Amino acid sequence: MRKELGIGIALAVSFLAVLGLMITPTFNGKSFIEYADKQFDAYAKHSSYFIPEIRSEAERFQSSIALEVDMKSEESARKTAMLYAGFAEQRGSKVFVSGKLSEILALALNDADKGYQNDEGYFKEKYGMSTREALYLWHTSLSSIAKNLEQQQRFEESLFIKTQVLMRALEPAYNFYGIEARPIDIVGGALLVFYVVYTLWWGFAIFFIFEGIGIKVTKPKSKKEV
Repeated sequence: MRKELGIGIALAVSFLAVLGLMITPTFNGKSFIEYADKQFDAYAKHSSYFIPEIRSEAERFQSSIALEVDMKSEESARKTAMLYAGFAEQRGSKVFVSGKLSEILALALNDADKGYQNDEGYFKEKYGMSTREALYLWHTSLSSIAKNLEQQQRFEESLFIKTQVLMRALEPAYNFYGIEARPIDIVGGALLVFYVVYTLWWGFAIFFIFEGIGIKVTKPKSKKEV
């Protein structure tokens, strides 16, 4: 057996042995992979908090809107109208929204912030619905408003709703709900280093195995012009 093949097999076997350990429930009943995912989710949530700056930017949209949002069902329309408070009126399965855009967005951003903070009690007490249901209704209705504004050629307002309020405020609040935000620490740094090393570990195992069985990656010979 060639030396390279032996090294490659040793690296592959040890890689799989470590993988076996990582999928066993050794971290308070959870596997290392589950533990690491939870840590990375906490770090990701902390790095995706932009609501204060978005709220500040939203104040410049002092123009008013007056349009209908189709929520497809009367129940959804009723709940959506609750979110918009005095700026909305239910009309069957539709909600008529009118008022200053900055003030409407302030309501949405306030709820996004409460969702980000995992404040389920706030939503239960104020709306009688879960955090994720309220954030979903905000997302659905504001998506419709953004589309309507785009059709009116009010592109700046539409783009702000799509790229800031929806993507950077409501979506992180919804997707990371229930996770406690945490800035990256020494544990996070160690996890990142481990994943880089572990990825290279497998890469070198394959490299040495291929070398050992005689498969090499070489540059193609350049063709000489006649």
